[in-house]
Amino acid sequence: MNKNKIVIMCFLILCITAAAYGQEQQQSQTPIQQPVQQSSPIDQAQEKAEQDAARATKEAALKEAEILYERGELKAKVAEMQKAKKEQDRLLESLNKQYHENDKEIERLQKRLDEQEGAMNEVSGSVRGLAQDTATLLRRSIVSGERPQRDTIVEPLLSELEFPSLENIQKMTDVMFDEIERNGTIEVKTLNFVDASGKETRGEVMRIGAFNAIFRQENRVGYLEYATVKQAFHELIVTPPREMTKEARKFFTNESQGLYLDLSAGGAFRQLTDMPSWYEQLQSGGALMYPLLGVGLFALILVLERLMVLVRESKTTESLSDRIASFLQTKKWNEALRLCNEKKGSLADVLKAGINHRHERVEVLESVMAEAIQSTLPRLERNMSALQILGMVAPLLGLLGTVTGMIATFQMITLYGTGDPKIMSGGISEALVTTQYGLIVAIPIILIHGYFQGRIDNIIGNLEEKAIMLVNAARTGETSGE
Repeated sequence: MNKNKIVIMCFLILCITAAAYGQEQQQSQTPIQQPVQQSSPIDQAQEKAEQDAARATKEAALKEAEILYERGELKAKVAEMQKAKKEQDRLLESLNKQYHENDKEIERLQKRLDEQEGAMNEVSGSVRGLAQDTATLLRRSIVSGERPQRDTIVEPLLSELEFPSLENIQKMTDVMFDEIERNGTIEVKTLNFVDASGKETRGEVMRIGAFNAIFRQENRVGYLEYATVKQAFHELIVTPPREMTKEARKFFTNESQGLYLDLSAGGAFRQLTDMPSWYEQLQSGGALMYPLLGVGLFALILVLERLMVLVRESKTTESLSDRIASFLQTKKWNEALRLCNEKKGSLADVLKAGINHRHERVEVLESVMAEAIQSTLPRLERNMSALQILGMVAPLLGLLGTVTGMIATFQMITLYGTGDPKIMSGGISEALVTTQYGLIVAIPIILIHGYFQGRIDNIIGNLEEKAIMLVNAARTGETSGE
């Protein structure tokens, strides 16, 4: 390409030189002819035109040479640019191919990244949820009362900005195993706790697994309650029954292996304050509770009276039956009569009547014995009918209380609707409490009445047995001619 340019340039230079030399020859010849022949104005104009033409031709040649030179350069540049374009096309094709390959690789890696991120998010979410449950468990655990702020161990796992590290997971696992181990142990430590007056004090605290804690401070022993918010112990506000405190004191000093536990971590002990006393429960039953109590009290008096009579009668009857049987069988009437006079009771009265009339005929003796037995029945069965009536009246009073309570409930519903359950609680309480106490009074009365009736039947059976024995002994004596 450069050689062609050089040849073209040399050719143009030769052409321009030749044209310039021809013009100089013409100019050099013109002055020589001037002395011979003077030029006219037409010749001068023609000469000027020829000079202008020669000059224009020279300029045109130079311009043409310049154009040709520039054209050659342009062609060379075009060729170079076409060559560069081909190289760029090949490079572009290679880059496009590499681009598509890279795009596929990016898509594959993005898919793999999404899968890994999904797995990581799942693992992170599971660990974070487990850490949240663990933190809640630790805050609620009674063990935190002696080791507070244990839930801060799992706080790094609760952050959503960081992926859970194996070190923090190991710490959470360690604290969980520590919690499991301590839940099965009984530990005694000197700790601070809040007493019933609200002041912070210090004393020996015994933690029983994950259920309860008791304290001992000088001569005081009581139950502690775990406060979740403060992660500390405070004395149970509810005053537990004396038996619970007594057992706790013995357990603290290893004098007893028994202890009252609240498996709800204090919830059952707190319910002790919500349980109404027997007096409050009686008041909730309404006005019919007073007749029910009167029935129960009257029945109790009758039961005590009958119990003393029947127990005394049973003892005298049994003791007399064992001793007099031999006298009747051997017909020792004087000893038998003396023994009956020493003893008091229904059997003694019946046997005295029979012994005094032993010489009468059998029919008369049997009639006397039957009359004596009948005379003892009022003393044995006294107040039994009244006791039976009270056993029937008590449930009827309870049923009456149920009816009146339901009537009061429906009246409240009519006036105020069913929006507030507390409005209906009075009538429902009256209905249930009266029924409850009516059955509580009636059931023991009925059972005791049946028991007493059985004792009376046993006594009467013993009287009849000994009466028959006496009649038989008297009949034998009469046939033998005594």
